[in-house]
Amino acid sequence: MKNLIALALVVLFPLAFDFPSENLDLEEGLVAYYSFNACDARDDSGNGSDGVLYGQPGCHCGVDDDALLLDGEDDYIEFEGYVNRFFNTSDFTISFYIKPTRQSAFPLSLFSKRERCDFNHLLDIRLNQALQEVQTDFRASEFNYYRNLEAQTDGPGWFQFTLVREGQKAYTYINGNLRGQARRCSAVDISNEALLSFANSPCLHEGRILRFKGALDELRIYDRALTPAEVAGLYQRFPVELAEIDCVSMLPENLTPPGSRPAESRYLCAAK
Repeated sequence: MKNLIALALVVLFPLAFDFPSENLDLEEGLVAYYSFNACDARDDSGNGSDGVLYGQPGCHCGVDDDALLLDGEDDYIEFEGYVNRFFNTSDFTISFYIKPTRQSAFPLSLFSKRERCDFNHLLDIRLNQALQEVQTDFRASEFNYYRNLEAQTDGPGWFQFTLVREGQKAYTYINGNLRGQARRCSAVDISNEALLSFANSPCLHEGRILRFKGALDELRIYDRALTPAEVAGLYQRFPVELAEIDCVSMLPENLTPPGSRPAESRYLCAAK
């Protein structure tokens, strides 16, 4: 009898902690969402935090329909409005997919919300390809910050990065899997007046990092901390193994229909 009970526990225990993604409410607390499917930075959540594109970003086939393609030179994005209210001492989650198309010995600027290249009240996320990791600088001051948030990537190609801040703790994930975690006894206040931006860290001007070159897709920002099950469920919507599956061709620039995509676009996604 004891053996039968033990066997039943082995079988049923994992089921008790199985969270099917279809049972998760991944729209709750979503304050900004950018699908980039129109090859712009419109806030598809309807909350009005549209991004402003600088340079001439193009299109690339993404993890779901289109992604935004940045050239690594003068292309970047600034996000205005409502979304900037949530980077302070409160809980939040930011999740996005990228596909780098440059190999660099210098870190590449991803998302940042900081006024200057110093140690005060900042969030700065970078891709360090030499170490094959995403580095997150999340600090209130020089000595008040989250340590050990480095997230090891799985190699070249598309991947999803997620940063979760929950109270005095912070977590980083790659493709839904936990990679880094940190805790502070005191609050880490990252409040500042800068706009959230992509590929435009103030440290670019210090010569320490370069602009990101590659594709950006499926950016989501929440005003709450997603649970591990929700982070995994979010990734399962668009696993990277299925990225660009709806790419049907790679067209020469002169065959791209006028006005339908920016001139840099060479990818078309299948109609749905």
